[in-house]
Amino acid sequence: MDDNNKYLWMVIAGVLFVVGIEYLIARQKGKKVFRFQNTVSNLSMGIFDRAAGLLMVPLIYMHFNYLYTHFAIFNIPETKYYFILAVVVSDFLWYFYHRAGHEINLFWGAHIVHHQSEDYNYTVALNLTPFQVVVRVLVWSLMPIIGFSAKVVLGTHLVIGLYQFLLHTTLIPKLGIIEKFMVTPSHHRVHHGSNTEYLDKNYGGIFIIWDRLFGSFEEEKNPVAYGITKDINTRNFIPSVFHYYSNLLFQMKQLPTFTEKIKLLFKGPDWIPESGALKLSSTYINKGSYDYKNYSKVKKAYLVFLMFLAFVLLAITAYIMADIPITYTYILLILLMLNIVIVGRLMENKSVVILEIIKYVGLAFVFYTLYL
Repeated sequence: MDDNNKYLWMVIAGVLFVVGIEYLIARQKGKKVFRFQNTVSNLSMGIFDRAAGLLMVPLIYMHFNYLYTHFAIFNIPETKYYFILAVVVSDFLWYFYHRAGHEINLFWGAHIVHHQSEDYNYTVALNLTPFQVVVRVLVWSLMPIIGFSAKVVLGTHLVIGLYQFLLHTTLIPKLGIIEKFMVTPSHHRVHHGSNTEYLDKNYGGIFIIWDRLFGSFEEEKNPVAYGITKDINTRNFIPSVFHYYSNLLFQMKQLPTFTEKIKLLFKGPDWIPESGALKLSSTYINKGSYDYKNYSKVKKAYLVFLMFLAFVLLAITAYIMADIPITYTYILLILLMLNIVIVGRLMENKSVVILEIIKYVGLAFVFYTLYL
């Protein structure tokens, strides 16, 4: 696992290359699908998710391997044909996992982050949080119990993840007959729409047949309004991650009984309790009313530098973590996250001086003690 992390820099470079190509093509076509604040926010979330993954993936592998070793019902061979079967099984599970992520408040709180960008481009595919992993691990625990090895299970995640990444673009039109059985960019654009007719549609990961079978399919007909039905009034990293859970706490205080408070967690976002409709926290604003900020060239350049620094820190940490004490890995990841927090605060014109001093002193300490 640690050896695989050494190649993360190649993945980062590849992803940024694809994003860059999409940006250039969109600009050439006159399509405005990138806004600076949304792009930085999406990339920040992606760095957060991948940084957590450096620590979580080995634990997930151990969990799946334990289930496979001790509880597997069948011994399914690791051949290419059975791997194709594993991908189909994994995609079937993805449908229900994804649907639950939209229809259960407790899970929607982790998944909503992926939907809150008002732009739709390849950076949105990276706009994830590691909090979804807990649910994902529980759902995919079925696969090693059936008899798929941990390596195969995680391999199917890579396949679905790569396929899903390629769906997040407005530049690819409808794809004819492929639309009948595969999830396409058109289908996934619908999924990210906040239009009434597009809400809670097209959950499939690779195959759209699950949506057709279970009544959640919708074709792209009208222009898509991307984002969530009520926007949030910030692009700051921390509130962007936790706003929905903060809102759930706010709404729980409005409910008179313990039973209704618990129901709120497991009902859907549109649930109205017997005691009446619930108010939203002040974080939420009408869609389309967010005030996108204009930054000076100097500030924008520094924000770009900080994002570049974040990607470099992520790649370096992944590359050296197998060869350094675990304490240094934790310190580097904490400093990486501090850098992301600084980016979010800067975008909202908040003070970051003390945080910057801590970050740069911390980085100097780590690399001095490791290599000098």
